[in-house]
Amino acid sequence: MTTADPGLEPVAVPAVEGLPKDSRTLFSVPLVLAQFFVLFSILTPVVVALSIKLTTIVPPEEVAGAQGLVGGLTALCSIIATPIVGNLSDRTRSRFGRRRPWLIGGVLLGTAALFVVGTANTVLLVLLGSILAGVGFNATAAAIGGLYADRVPTKWHGRVGALIGVATNFAAIAGAAIATLLAPNIVLIFVIPGILAIVVVAILAAVIKDSKDDVQGVERFSFGQVFKSFTWPVRQSHDFTVNLVSRFLIWMGYTAIIAFQALLFIQHFGIAPTEVAGYLLAATGLSGIATLVGSVGGGWITDKTDKRRGFVIFSGLLMGAALVIYAFAPTVEFAIGAGVLIGLGLGVYLAVDLALATRLIPDPRFTGRYMGIVQLASNLPQSIMPFLAPLLLAIGAAQAGPNFLLLFVVAGVLSIVGALVMLLMRSTR
Repeated sequence: MTTADPGLEPVAVPAVEGLPKDSRTLFSVPLVLAQFFVLFSILTPVVVALSIKLTTIVPPEEVAGAQGLVGGLTALCSIIATPIVGNLSDRTRSRFGRRRPWLIGGVLLGTAALFVVGTANTVLLVLLGSILAGVGFNATAAAIGGLYADRVPTKWHGRVGALIGVATNFAAIAGAAIATLLAPNIVLIFVIPGILAIVVVAILAAVIKDSKDDVQGVERFSFGQVFKSFTWPVRQSHDFTVNLVSRFLIWMGYTAIIAFQALLFIQHFGIAPTEVAGYLLAATGLSGIATLVGSVGGGWITDKTDKRRGFVIFSGLLMGAALVIYAFAPTVEFAIGAGVLIGLGLGVYLAVDLALATRLIPDPRFTGRYMGIVQLASNLPQSIMPFLAPLLLAIGAAQAGPNFLLLFVVAGVLSIVGALVMLLMRSTR
C-alpha cells in the first residue's frame, strides 16, 4: 500500500527495497575515485586557490569579505541545486540511464567554469565562475551519492562510506599539493583538477549498471517536485531529522577551518601568500593521515558491530574540542598539530555518518533525492559560514588582526552541540 503523497510521507511498501546491489570491486573503486576527484575540483579553490586568486584582484583588507561573498553565494546556489538534481536523477528516463547524464554533464560544466575563475580579473567573474563550478560538481556529487545508496551493499556501507569520507580530506591535501606544484600558474591550479575529474567520472559512467528501467513505477519529475526536493517526512522520520540537524551543526564547525585556514596562516601567522600552499600541504597532509586512520578503523568497526550513533557522538565531540584548541594556537606549528586531532575526529565521523544517513532514508525509491537532502545538510554550512565568519572576525578586531580566536571557538561549540544532538535519536544503533 502506498501513501497518497510519496513526497511528504514514507512509503510503506514491503516490496520496495531499493535496487539490486552491486558487489563488484570494479564498481566500488571508481565510485570512490570519482568522489575524490570531484571533491578535489571543489576543494582546491576553497582551500587554497581562491584566497590566492583574490589577493591578485583586491587589496589585502578586502580579501576576507570578497572570499566570504564568493564562497557563500557559491555554496547557496549549490545547496539549492543538489537536492533538485538528486530528485531529477531519480526520475531521469534516458537511453544512458538515470545517473550517467548528471555524472557527465555536471563535471563538464564544473571544469569549464573553473577555467573562467582561473582567468578572471574581477570579483564578479570569479563569483559567476565559482557558482557555475559549484552547481556542476555538486550535480555530479549528487549522482554519486545516489549510486552509493542504490548500489553499494549494506554490509559494505561503513567501509565504502569511510573511503568516500577519506576522499574529502585527501582532496584538500591534493589541492594544496597541486597548488604548490603548479604555482604561480593560477589557471592550471583551477583547471587540472577538473580535467582529472572528467577522466575518472567517465570511467565510473562506463562501469555502472544503470538503465532507464530503474525508474519503472516512479512518476516523472514535475515543477511541484522542485519544492518536494527539499522536504522529507519529519514526524515519521524522527531519526533521519535528528541526523540532519547533527550533520548541519558538525559541518558548520568544520567549514570554518576548510574555508579560513589559509587566511589564518596569511593574516594571523604572517605566512607570505606565495608560501602558504606549502604550509597548507603540511597541515592537510598530517590531518589527512589522521583522517585515514579514523575512517578506515571506524568504518571497519562499525560494519562489524553495526553500531553508528555512538561513533558520531564521539567524533563530533573530538572535532569540537580540537577546534577550541586550534583557536588558541600560539604558532602555526601548534595549529597544524591541533588540525591532526580535527582530522582524526573527521575520519571517524565520515566513516559512520554517511552509512547511518543511508540507513535512515525514508523511501528507498528516491535515494537520489534523500541523499541530496543529506548533502544539503553539509553544503548549507558552506553557505552560512562564509557570511558568518567575517562578522565574527570583525568583533573586537584591532591592530593584531581579525578575531580568529572567536571564529574557531564558535566553530568548536557548534560541533560539540551537533554531537550532543545525536542523543535525541531514538535508535541506539
